[in-house]
Amino acid sequence: MTASPPAPPFHLKAPVVFVTGKGGVGKTTVAAGLAIQAARAGQTAALVEFDDGQAGARALGRDVSEIAHVVVIYDKALVEALASVLGSRILARAIVSQRAIRRMVRAVPALREFALLERVRALAAEHKYQRIVVDLPSSGHALDWLRVPKAFERFLGNSPLGNMGKSIHREIVAPGRAEIVVVTLAEPLVVKETEELCRRMRSELGIAPALVVVNRTVVADPEGAWSAAKELSTSEDGVGAAARELLQIIEARAEQAEDTAYAFGLARAMDAGHVMSLPDTPNDPVASQVAQWLSSGASG
Repeated sequence: MTASPPAPPFHLKAPVVFVTGKGGVGKTTVAAGLAIQAARAGQTAALVEFDDGQAGARALGRDVSEIAHVVVIYDKALVEALASVLGSRILARAIVSQRAIRRMVRAVPALREFALLERVRALAAEHKYQRIVVDLPSSGHALDWLRVPKAFERFLGNSPLGNMGKSIHREIVAPGRAEIVVVTLAEPLVVKETEELCRRMRSELGIAPALVVVNRTVVADPEGAWSAAKELSTSEDGVGAAARELLQIIEARAEQAEDTAYAFGLARAMDAGHVMSLPDTPNDPVASQVAQWLSSGASG
């Protein structure tokens, strides 16, 4: 069974893009690739990470000059959020610097997510970047993050934090202002987990992912590779031994390619705007390579 033909290029439209997926699927590399793709299309672009920017720096490699790499630190984001409420950055810093008050403030449920998303909102409001790609936490946690602004608005009403939650949702979460990209692997079980995530996004957030990226898809070897290796494997010399090893690799890849095709078929049935596959490679690709695949439609 062969994999699906190349998909047409797909370009996101919203100014803010949230990228999620379970750990180990290549989420950060895809996020960085999306930012570079936007930059190469002529947009000013930023990759946003929270607290630790090492993963993004590794993914970008030498391509960091093409985009801005913004690392949002919680303590600084909290000061900025409090400063907006209090009207004074000095007072906000004073509050955060007091250990007892800081402990009490940090005990507020979901305040960390709220403060970090408010920083993303403020970054978008500056209009410095035409495309902001946010590397969210893995899968289920991403849903929790994106529900936070509405929760603050609902529970705190017409208060400063309630109004801030309303602004966050309206400016960077609402349909048209943001799009969600989910990264998954070309494995049936992982794809089924992603399908459930997409369903929950629709039911709990009212939006479906704009793009599902099926990463590390294995493509079947060219026709004739198996028969050629089989013929050579009958030899008793070194060539035959090497051909027998190659034959095992080809057979294993054929099984993987069948799994890939099945998984990609499941992915295409998801509640998502577009499904795209990226190829498996011997080494982890850098973001610039992912950007090229995204722009070309990649291959499945």
